Amino acid sequence: MGTLRIEGSSFFIAGRFERLPKSRIERELAARGAKLHRRLTQRTDVAVVTHEAAGRIASPAIRAVVARAGGRTISEMTFLRALGLAPPLQGKDIDQARFQSLAGLSPEDVRLLALFDVLSPEDGRFGFGDLKIAQHVAALRRRGASLESVLAAATALRRRRRGSEPQEVIRLDIGPSGDLMLRIGEALAEFDGQMRFDWVQPPLDPDALFEAAEQAAAAGELLPAERLYYACLSASPRDAVIRFNLGNVVRDLGRPAEAKAHYMVAIDAEPDFAEAHFNLGHLALSAGQRADAIQHFERAVLADPDFPDPLYNLAALYIQGGRLQDAAPLLERYVRLDPGSSWGHEARKLLLACRTVLAPTRGAKKPVTSQTVPG
Repeated sequence: MGTLRIEGSSFFIAGRFERLPKSRIERELAARGAKLHRRLTQRTDVAVVTHEAAGRIASPAIRAVVARAGGRTISEMTFLRALGLAPPLQGKDIDQARFQSLAGLSPEDVRLLALFDVLSPEDGRFGFGDLKIAQHVAALRRRGASLESVLAAATALRRRRRGSEPQEVIRLDIGPSGDLMLRIGEALAEFDGQMRFDWVQPPLDPDALFEAAEQAAAAGELLPAERLYYACLSASPRDAVIRFNLGNVVRDLGRPAEAKAHYMVAIDAEPDFAEAHFNLGHLALSAGQRADAIQHFERAVLADPDFPDPLYNLAALYIQGGRLQDAAPLLERYVRLDPGSSWGHEARKLLLACRTVLAPTRGAKKPVTSQTVPG
């Protein structure tokens, strides 16, 4: 497809992103003049199919999204690249007609593999790595593997081995039982524990668990939410968003040390997780660790310059430390991002006070006081 138009468009996300919270996606779209729809409607311009949705491709809801024609449905990585949140593709020099003739797959199989980022075309052109994957999948299909099982396996590989490349798909093979397995050297590995693919009796759907956990947390049912998020972790131990949400739940249960541990694991998995740094900053403030709070708020601002809350909090701490010249540009940016709220009003007052103090002396300087945005 050509360049994705963001401004003025509406989007629906089918499934969820493992590496980005929904709030980040909403901010990114809002900053570009786009909207995020909670439900798929006829007025939705573009539906985004996440990798997580591959395990539920047979469900009516996901089928409805996948069936949308043309550029009205795009993959997770296509969407992230359009937002500048993923690196651009390179080395795509095989045109679609030649790729199709060499791949040994139906056009629909190719479309679905691309929609779930098992293949990664750019403007209808594919790379040599895409061709190797497609030919391997075609061989599995000829031996009886369903495309749904291949997509589910690719999702499981991403979930179990966070950051794995699509090329890992070429290690899939069919075992004596007919199940997909991983070939390791000359052996076929049956997965158990951390690396088990059990297609006959699949575990609980991790996306359904995640949704139930979110709903429980939103309703204030924190203990059930905690149990549900831990169940999610058993399926996706390196999922930064699950860790972050679990940290929020145990924080609200009055267990800040556990919350800090979960936020730190989220950051270890995703170093630029702005929301996790922001929450760690608030935990540090609550513990009287001002230097640590500044460090985390600074990391949050670097990770996501359009996230308003850490801008205000960092400016407030700079003001308390007498760093008015550093605080002023943060307040200016906050006012641009959040002009209509009560906090935006407070930021304007603080900015005016900073400018007054920093301006050429007109008499005695007045002290500037501030408060932080609640976490």
